[in-house]
Amino acid sequence: MNTQEPVKFMFIIAREIKRSFESPVILLTLKDYANCIFNTLITMRTAMLENAQPEEVAEIVNSFHLEWLQAVQDIENFKKRAKNTPRESILKTLDYTIECMKSRHKYFQRFVEESQKTMIQENKNMMQADIQIIGDMYEVIKYALVEKKEYLLYQADKGDFYVIIMNEVEELMNWLDIIYDHLAIQFSKVLHLKLPLLPGDLDKTLQEIIDELDNCLKPGSQEADKEFAYKPKTLGSADRLHGMEICKVIEKIKKLEDRINRLKIEDSSAVMALEHKTMYLEERLLSLHNLKLSLNSLKIPRCVIRRDGTVDEDELHIFNHLLPQPERHRLVDHLVNLWNTAIITGKDLNHKSIISILSSADLKEVFADEMGRFSVDKYGRKIYTFDNDEQLYQVNDQNELVPVKDDEKHVYFFDECGRYFLNNIRERVYKAHDNASDYVLHKEGLMHKVREVENGVEHLYDNLGRYYINAEGVRIYKDKESNEEYQNDGHGNLVRIRDNISTYNTCHPGPMVTHESIYLRETVGAALKICITEAVAIQPADPVRYLADRLEQYHLSIYTKQNRLKEHEQMMAERKHTMAEGPQSASLYETETQPEESISVTDLNFTQYETSHF
Repeated sequence: MNTQEPVKFMFIIAREIKRSFESPVILLTLKDYANCIFNTLITMRTAMLENAQPEEVAEIVNSFHLEWLQAVQDIENFKKRAKNTPRESILKTLDYTIECMKSRHKYFQRFVEESQKTMIQENKNMMQADIQIIGDMYEVIKYALVEKKEYLLYQADKGDFYVIIMNEVEELMNWLDIIYDHLAIQFSKVLHLKLPLLPGDLDKTLQEIIDELDNCLKPGSQEADKEFAYKPKTLGSADRLHGMEICKVIEKIKKLEDRINRLKIEDSSAVMALEHKTMYLEERLLSLHNLKLSLNSLKIPRCVIRRDGTVDEDELHIFNHLLPQPERHRLVDHLVNLWNTAIITGKDLNHKSIISILSSADLKEVFADEMGRFSVDKYGRKIYTFDNDEQLYQVNDQNELVPVKDDEKHVYFFDECGRYFLNNIRERVYKAHDNASDYVLHKEGLMHKVREVENGVEHLYDNLGRYYINAEGVRIYKDKESNEEYQNDGHGNLVRIRDNISTYNTCHPGPMVTHESIYLRETVGAALKICITEAVAIQPADPVRYLADRLEQYHLSIYTKQNRLKEHEQMMAERKHTMAEGPQSASLYETETQPEESISVTDLNFTQYETSHF
């Protein structure tokens, strides 16, 4: 790549990202196919910047052809089970689609921020304009998907709901063909193809491939060809989105013109940058107008070559999901061989057939590589065999041949993390050997243990910890280092299991009475009752003043009464103490304290005692 080609490739990526936002499709299979396009473009750009070998470039091109083949197969599988799919699962795919679009926009923005460090200011401004347009398109598509979800929620009839989902499946497949068509076209532009033919011959060869499919006598091919010839792809959504982008671009041009006029008055240095940005948007606006005219004038999808020999990108259709599965395999096989011939030259190409690889489980075809002879089994694994050896081998994570050790329950594969099998939900469960524990790779890149066998007892793991299932089918949680066992109480809490059950007698709670309420009822309430009754009976001129004075008198009376009661209790306690000491102490006390002449005095406490006259 020269100095300008990486920048051009960045704008190609931006264009394809915008194309993925042109149609509000629903990712019913929970796979973001536009993200695969984005990753393929980034991988190709990295390979071209690093001057990768032609074989690596060809491998990237071959991979996205196989991705399209697998994507169509996944969508067809969903189409077969759509009637039995719960409505809630389909509605969740709408939320998944919105989240994927949001992540795609965020990742592209982050990728641009990392890549635009070497760009000139003019290219940075144009790239920022593209990011803003993509953001606006994301908001429009998000609103359209929310409307679709609300519309599906109000569909009470199951038949109508199924018809709508079938239409969404067809729209998804059409959108899939379009984005992969344009990806192939962009690669044909940026790659330096060394095909000893004219540039137009590449498209002519693709046309010949389609013509071969037309001449096929199989009923499925003829039916697909008839639909392909007389049923153009739905372009209404693309036309509408192009119109939306035109409105957004016109709006941004007007804003930039207002800013330019305002900055010219202020004699600002940013006028030049804004003028360049305006020129770019005007060019983009002209391109969108031309694109809309071509969409409106599209009549026959097969007319892809103009009179001057050039190719109309919007009318060129390479991938076609309407073809039967064998014909799709044949189409991809022809395309891959054509790309390999154009990219890799001067080498002996063996033209391995994709069709044979995909169906080798049935044909038992034998291939050869640097590891030896192999065949592909029905699980897609390379199974190596050697003469005079009945043992089957497969390549492990260390790129070494190891014996195949499948058991009755599991079929084992290898990847960069080790040996694994697929559980019931198609999740990879890693198991190093037969007696090893089971692990699952989580999103954060860490292996989490999910199963182990200890002393013949199978232990599993969940968010609460390590547990086993007893004879009653109850999960019993138990740590390795402890003998204590726990059980889930049904509210997400672990309760320890005891050998002896503690029984408790229930006590009846007392009345809900507080000290404050008792004080108000017995003290304040009694005082107010007496004083207010007297105020009502007397009816003074100033009842508030009278009530206040009466409360003061009541308080003084209560205070005096309490003091007298306290003195009486003290006196009675002292008398009991004196009587307990005996009659001698009592007589001695009387002799010492009683004078010759005394009189009897009785106080208010009704206690009689003698006093002397002085």
